Amino acid sequence: MLYSNGEKMILDIIIPQYKEKEEEVKILLDSIASQKDVDFNLIYVTIVNDKSDVLLTDEFISKYSLLHTKFLINDKNTGPGLARQKGIDNTLGDYIMFVDSDDYLENDYVLKTIFDVCEKRHPLYIVSNIVTKTLRDDKLVNVVRKGLDTMPWMHGKVYLRKHLEDNNIRFHDVIRELEDSYFTNCVIGTMNPKDICYLNYNTIFWTVNPISITRKPRKYPYLVDIFDEYFITPEYIYEFLCRHKSQMRFTFYVTSVIGRYILLNCNLFDFIELNEKRNNYKAKLDELIKKRKNLFRLFTVEQLKTIYKNEERALALRNNIEKIYVDFDLFYTKVIE
Repeated sequence: MLYSNGEKMILDIIIPQYKEKEEEVKILLDSIASQKDVDFNLIYVTIVNDKSDVLLTDEFISKYSLLHTKFLINDKNTGPGLARQKGIDNTLGDYIMFVDSDDYLENDYVLKTIFDVCEKRHPLYIVSNIVTKTLRDDKLVNVVRKGLDTMPWMHGKVYLRKHLEDNNIRFHDVIRELEDSYFTNCVIGTMNPKDICYLNYNTIFWTVNPISITRKPRKYPYLVDIFDEYFITPEYIYEFLCRHKSQMRFTFYVTSVIGRYILLNCNLFDFIELNEKRNNYKAKLDELIKKRKNLFRLFTVEQLKTIYKNEERALALRNNIEKIYVDFDLFYTKVIE
């Protein structure tokens, strides 16, 4: 494989930053600077501030010259997706890794492991393990999330730049909250599964931020507040997959409809004042399926069940799994007829 630097691959580490202060970013940069058995001439760090008033000083950035660190500032607040895209557009490395500014590398050999895998296997996409803390029996314990369990997020992933460029994969201009879902589905929808490298190695310690976009205090559950975006994002993904004649476009679309249907029928919207909102979404979903009814005819109900049994996280939204199937059978029949 020919790299941009000749025989050696270059890794870009792109870090979106918003309200994280220098002391938080320092933990991440220190974890990168402390990596062992790597050539730092091949590692470039780019931090992108998403137009906030919490700026990193030149003095702070200069302390990490070993990492070729540069600091960019967005002209306006665009969300983490377009902040990452600015990083992509202002770098040239062969592989790209995104790390949130309040996370850090899990150990001192993360980058050596990534370089070894890239140079030996030349993968289009690396999916690794991430570590996070969770509350169990009133105690915070570290939990390792592996492989497919980490797919919806950017954490612990490494991307071949050429694959992104060849397929025009970019963060979407209007998706702010589900930007990782859009980007990830575009990536895996434009490659053969054998081109994905599942690396059973802990790379990122994911720090759970209680005031992040997804966890800050809200009157209603997070998905209710962002349901407009949750509802429309699969449409953008499906359009992208169709343009690229992706083999996964049909399965993706059917499972995304099931997911939206189940959310609309679970207790997510169990607030009297949300009844009208729920009904409006149901009407929109009916229209979407009627619009693409030929797509649904490609799948039997049994095939739909088989697909969805693999989606354990979504199934957990409802206590009675069989009721999901009965409800969706009726819904499916009603719409297709």
